[in-house]
Formats: sequence, C-alpha cells, structure tokens
Amino acid sequence: MKLKEYIKKIMAHRHFQKYEKYASLVIWVGIIYYLSSQGLEFIGPASIWEFIMRKIFHMFEYAILALLIFRILRQTEKRHIYWDIGWTLIFTILYAISDEYHQTFTLGRVGTYRDVMIDSFGALVAIWLLYLDYHHRKIMESKNIPSQIAKIIKKG
Repeated sequence: MKLKEYIKKIMAHRHFQKYEKYASLVIWVGIIYYLSSQGLEFIGPASIWEFIMRKIFHMFEYAILALLIFRILRQTEKRHIYWDIGWTLIFTILYAISDEYHQTFTLGRVGTYRDVMIDSFGALVAIWLLYLDYHHRKIMESKNIPSQIAKIIKKG
C-alpha cells in the first residue's frame, strides 16, 4: 500500500476523526512548550524588527491555540457560541500565563505580563474572526442564500 493511500485510510478511520482535534491541540501545546523552553542567548541582541516579528509570532501561536480549543469546545459542548468563545478565551489566557511562568525557569528567558497580553491579543483576534464567521453564516442561513443562488443558476 502506498503512503498516500495509507494516510487516506487512517484519516477516514472513525477513531482518527474522533481524536484528531485532541491530538492537534496536544501537539500544538507541545510545540509552544518546546519553543518556550529554548533560551534566547543564541539569538543575541534583537533589532526592533526582530522583536516585532517575535511578538507577532507569539500572537500567531496563541491564535492557533484558540482556534484548536474552540474547535474542541464546539464539537463536545454543543452550547451557544458565546459560551464556547468565553471558555476558549479563558483556557488560552490560562495557558499563556502558565507558559510565561514556565519561562521563568528557563535559562535566558523571563516571563512577563506583557507577553501574556500579547498572547491574549492573538487569541482575541482569532476569537473575533470566529465570531464574525458565525454571524456571517447566520445571516446567510436566514436569507436562504444557497437556495437563491440555485434559482439563479437554474434560470441562467
């Protein structure tokens, strides 16, 4: 069996589909943990652009984390989106705090409240995009856009 076929078979398996979201979250949390365990002494003094790029990457890391947490909550809890968004934000901020605390034990790193705020801002941006997507979908469903598009296509 070729590798590509084997991967398709695994991805189609019901157990993989059931646990894929959890595995993705665990892997992403592991990546964040690994990166925060690395000392920064090998980089040397950062220019302003390097500093800005690192902070943007922090925001990106936590935006992805928020999306992964939201995906799990949306699948398992089946509650209103505001509940899912609230808990996503809480879990993401708690992980950002624990990550900065972890960095205080890493040689060459310091945990700062500023980084918690930057990480939280990245999560907020992701959550805001999820919120906009949710309301966009509700508007489209209420206007029954797909059936109107189908009517236009049939006429054309």
